[in-house]
Amino acid sequence: MTDHPELDGVHHVTPSVSDLDTTIEWYTRVLGYREGLRVERDGVGKAVLTRDDCVTISFVAHGDSAVDGLFDEHRAGLDHLGFAVADRAELDRWIEVLDTHGIGHNEPVRGLWGWVVSFRDPDNIALEFYTRE
Repeated sequence: MTDHPELDGVHHVTPSVSDLDTTIEWYTRVLGYREGLRVERDGVGKAVLTRDDCVTISFVAHGDSAVDGLFDEHRAGLDHLGFAVADRAELDRWIEVLDTHGIGHNEPVRGLWGWVVSFRDPDNIALEFYTRE
């Protein structure tokens, strides 16, 4: 067995999106992220969104080199992004937020490690709230 150096958590995750403005507006309005750095180079736009209590998400819009079509978890790449929530009560609070914003979701179900609610962002990227209990 190999001794591996320590990791200090996940630094960020970067989904590709079709429109940075739409994505930034949605993640700030619905999930409470804040926009930080935003750059464009060679027709590719990038934006970094943060929350004090959660992983940083950076988004990239590939401009003219983007491949048409919405996200599909059945292709190789990202399957989904799961956001951890403390418990069922906090999950229920997030369901209220989704409902307030008219975002479709499943009813809470028991997952492998806790309760889970699935929903999708404007690019159809699969997202989850998952309890730690």
